Amino acid sequence: MSTPTLRIVRVERRKTVGAPEELIFEDGVNVLVGRPNTGKTRWLQTLDFLLGDSGANPFESDIDEHLAIKYGGASAVMRVADDTLHVERKWDELGAKSKVFVNGVPMGSQDFQRLLLEKLNIPLLHFPKGSPYSGQTWPELSFRMLLRHIFRQQRFWTDIADKQPEGEQHACLLQFLGLAESVFSDEYGELIRLKSEAAKLQARREQYEATLQELAGDVLADADLKGAITIARVVEAQKRLEDSASELRTRRIEILESIRTNSLPPSGRGRSQELGEKRASLVIGMEELSKRAAGVTERIAEMKAYQETLNGEAERLSRVSDAGELLADLRVTHCPACDQSVTNKASRPYSCFLCSQELPDGPAIQELGAARLKFESERLKGELAEAQQLLSLLHRDSKRIEAQLAESKETLKMVDNELAPLRAAVSALVSEQISATDMELGELNERQRQLGRLKGAVELGLKLGSEITEIEKRIRPLDETVSAMIRATDFDDASKVLADGMNEYLHAIDRLKPGIWPHNDVSLDISANSFRFKVGSKKWQAALGGTDSLYFLMAYHYGLLTLSAQAQCHYPGLAILDMPAEFAGELIEDKENFIVQPFIELLEREEFAQTQMIITGASFVGLEGAARRHLTELHISN
Repeated sequence: MSTPTLRIVRVERRKTVGAPEELIFEDGVNVLVGRPNTGKTRWLQTLDFLLGDSGANPFESDIDEHLAIKYGGASAVMRVADDTLHVERKWDELGAKSKVFVNGVPMGSQDFQRLLLEKLNIPLLHFPKGSPYSGQTWPELSFRMLLRHIFRQQRFWTDIADKQPEGEQHACLLQFLGLAESVFSDEYGELIRLKSEAAKLQARREQYEATLQELAGDVLADADLKGAITIARVVEAQKRLEDSASELRTRRIEILESIRTNSLPPSGRGRSQELGEKRASLVIGMEELSKRAAGVTERIAEMKAYQETLNGEAERLSRVSDAGELLADLRVTHCPACDQSVTNKASRPYSCFLCSQELPDGPAIQELGAARLKFESERLKGELAEAQQLLSLLHRDSKRIEAQLAESKETLKMVDNELAPLRAAVSALVSEQISATDMELGELNERQRQLGRLKGAVELGLKLGSEITEIEKRIRPLDETVSAMIRATDFDDASKVLADGMNEYLHAIDRLKPGIWPHNDVSLDISANSFRFKVGSKKWQAALGGTDSLYFLMAYHYGLLTLSAQAQCHYPGLAILDMPAEFAGELIEDKENFIVQPFIELLEREEFAQTQMIITGASFVGLEGAARRHLTELHISN
C-alpha cells in the first residue's frame, strides 16, 4: 500500500442515560445489516458528523424529538495512516457543540479537516469554483468535499457526487488522481490573479477612454483637435487658449485707452490725468496717516498704563511713611527669647541696648528709613512728570494726524466730485465693449481649467496603460511555466487508471451474472478544465437508465478504491455506502450480494489490505468474506 488510508475502527454513541452503544468495524468489507428503521442510516450519519460535519448533530432535527435528547455525544476510533485518532463530538455540552475533540484536544471543523488531509498526505490546495477569471476567491479543496465521493448517503444515488457543483467534482477527481497539484499550482493561481487584474485594468482603461473622449468633445471644440486624446493635443490646445487670452487682454487695454482718448475733450484729458494722479496720491497718503494714527493711539494706551503703575507705587510709599510715623515710638520691652522685661542699659556708648553691637556711623537708625522713603518718593515724582510730558506730546501728535486725515478726506471728496462727470461719460462706452471682452476672457479661463483637468485625466489613462504593460511582462513567463506544467501532466494515463478500475468491476458483476452489463466500457475524459464519464460514445447519464446507473455508481466507488494502490494518487482507501431499499423501482435486496462481491475480492488483495468498505443492506444472506454487523432493534427513543 503506497497511499495512507483512513479506516474506522469503532463508533460509539453516548446516551444521556444508560450505557453507550457501539459498532466495531474491521479492515475489508463491513456489511451493516438490518430491516428498515433499525438505525443503519443513523449510524452512518453519526459517522459523517464525526468526520467533521459542521451542521446539526444527527439527531437534532429528528421527527422523534426524544432521540434528540437520548444521545449527548458520539465518538470514533480511526486509523489514519499509522496513527490512531480518538475523535469525539459533544453536542450536549455548552460551547462544545461545534468542536471536534481529537485525542481530547478541541478544534474547529476546518482545522480537523486539515489535520486529516495532512495525515493522509493529501495536498492542501485551492481551486477555482466556476470560471477561474470570475474574480471570486479560490476556496480550499477540503476533506469534506472529498468525502462526498467517499461517503454516499442513501438519498444521493443519481450522480458521482449528488448536489456537488461540477467544478467541485472536477477538483475532487483531479485530487484523487494526483493531478491537482499540477493543475491548481501556486503558479497557476498567480497567473489567474495577474490576468484578472490586467483584464480589470484594461476594462477600466477602455471605459475611461470612452468617457474621456466624450467629455473631451465639449472641451476641445477645435476641429483639428478632434480624434484620439493625447497629451500633445491637450498641450497644443492649452497653448492656443493662452494665445487667445493674451490677445483679449491686449484688446481690453486698447479699448480702455481708446475710450479715454475719444470720450474726453483734449483739455479735459490732462485735468483728468491730473485728478487721477492726485486721487491716487491722496489715497496713499490717507493710508499712511491711518497707520500713524493707529500707532500713536497704541502708544498713548501704553503710557497711560505706565502712569497708573507709577501712581500705584507712589500711593504705597505714602502708606509706608504714615505707618513709620505711627510705629516710631514703639520700643522693645521684653526679651524675644525669655520674655522678661528689658531696659535700656547700654553697656557702652554708641551700642545697641538689645544686641550690644556697635551702632553704625552716620545718621541715626531711625533716620535711615525716612531718608530711603524720601528718595523713592522723589524718584517716582520724576518718572510721573516725564510720563505726563510724553503723554502730552502723544496727544498733540494724535490731534495733528486727525486734522491731516480730515483735510485729506475733504480734498478727496472734492477730487471725486470733479471726476464724477468724466467717469459717467466713459462708463457708458465701457459697459458694452469691455463686458463683451470680459465675457470672452471668462469663457477662455473656464476652458483652460477644463483642459487642466483633462490633461490630468489623460495622464491617469497613461498610468493605467503602464500598469497593464508591467503586469503583462510578468504574465508571459508565468504563462509559459503553467503551460509547460499542464503539458507535462498526463491526463489520459490518469483517467485510464480510474476507468480501468470501473470496468474491472463491471466485468466482474457481468461474470457473476452474465448479461447484467450489456453496455460498452466506461471511459473518462478529463482535462485541466473539465471531465466527462462516457459509456461508449455517450455521457453516462444519457446511456444508462434503471439499475444500470446503480452498477455504474458502484463501479465508480470500486474504481476510486483501486486508486488507493497507486502511489501517485490521493484516495484514502475508504468507501461508505448507504444503500437505498429500492433503486429505479426495483428492490436492492436481491442484488446485494453480487454487487458487493467484487469489493470483497478487491479488498482481499494484499495491496488493499489497509482499505475498508462499509455498506448497508437488508440481508446479505450467504455473503462470505465480509464482516457482518446485524441491527435487529427498531431505532426509536424508548
